[in-house]
Amino acid sequence: MKRIFLLIVCITLGFYLKAQSIDEINKMVNANNFKGAKAYIDTYLGDPKNGSKAEGWYYKGRIYNGLSYDSSVTMTDKAIYKAAAYDAFKKNQQLDPLDLRMKVESYRSYLDLYYGYYDLGAGFFNVKKYEEAYNSFSKALEVKDYILSKNYTYTDAKIYPLDTALILNAAISASQAKKEDLALKHYQKLVDGNVAGKGYEEVYEYLVTYYNDKDDQANLQSILTKAKMHYPANDYWTELEVKAVGKKGDQAALFAKYEEILAKNPESFTHSYNYAIELYNNMYGKDAKPSTDADKAKLTSIIKIAIQNDKNNDAVMLMSNHLFNAASDMSIAASLLKGTKPEDVKKKKDLNAASMKYMNEFIPYGELAIKYFDSQTELKPIQKANNRIVLGYMSDVYNAKKDLKKAAEYDKKKLKSN
Repeated sequence: MKRIFLLIVCITLGFYLKAQSIDEINKMVNANNFKGAKAYIDTYLGDPKNGSKAEGWYYKGRIYNGLSYDSSVTMTDKAIYKAAAYDAFKKNQQLDPLDLRMKVESYRSYLDLYYGYYDLGAGFFNVKKYEEAYNSFSKALEVKDYILSKNYTYTDAKIYPLDTALILNAAISASQAKKEDLALKHYQKLVDGNVAGKGYEEVYEYLVTYYNDKDDQANLQSILTKAKMHYPANDYWTELEVKAVGKKGDQAALFAKYEEILAKNPESFTHSYNYAIELYNNMYGKDAKPSTDADKAKLTSIIKIAIQNDKNNDAVMLMSNHLFNAASDMSIAASLLKGTKPEDVKKKKDLNAASMKYMNEFIPYGELAIKYFDSQTELKPIQKANNRIVLGYMSDVYNAKKDLKKAAEYDKKKLKSN
């Protein structure tokens, strides 16, 4: 009888503990003892009789979400706990038609998951786990959309349909994870929403580059239209347009395109300098065609525009080369004239005068280039080479002007530059 009595007592006590398990779990949750509560809730929901009880799933959501903030838990496990919590909360609502527990807490568990996933994504990104970062940011977007679909509102937080910062983070993470299709999807959302301002210029650059590389002209032109509207000072948009014209091999059309661009944005160093390079190569390059005084004047005028916004002496160096070459061309042409007829003598005189004119124009630019090189604490190899070139130009010009003392000064300086 004694042994039977003990068995009955144990069985009765077991039913008592099971009946009280939700209360015990609630106490542990209120005490933030999520590790202890996890064992209870897993056991509780492991009983088939409890699987259809909404309260168990609600507490699982609370417990697992709480565990996702435990500093001893790995970031990977935090993501697993948050996913389980999200599913548990939704399961609770499916089983509770009155939605009592979520209403009492004003649905703040979803808000907490939204922010929690956001922070977790940032954490993964900071340690260069980009795929995990993307997954977390995507889950934050999923929770956000769920909140909005249910029309949940919060007095201390505003949830926006287009969470621009979150979408951008998801796109960048996807791009870093080499998931181009996912990055494209999120970047496109921002462009479709006409998002602009500081920090979003790269969105348009990414899409413009993508569609340009794919030669998808329809989408490229659509993005370019918005890109130029939101960021008119960005030279990248027009660079691509120029390259597209240049690929066709129509030089006249290319120069016309540059003229069109400079008329709209005359302060662009990139376009004025690149235009000058095209004109320079056309005039002095391997396949150079005979140039007129008007051609030379045009090149001079475009380089002057570039010099106004030149920060690295590039345009000044280009002008020095241009004017010295123009002077040399005239001088060589004059030396080739051997005739003694009056018209030959006059032509030779005119060519020498034109050569001297270009030399005199060259001198201030040559001095400006040398001044720049002298101001640098250390010159790069290309700068050292350009410095010696300009010093040589200056010596040649002053020799031509019969100022041998000045020419010797530049020769001496050139030797020291080696």
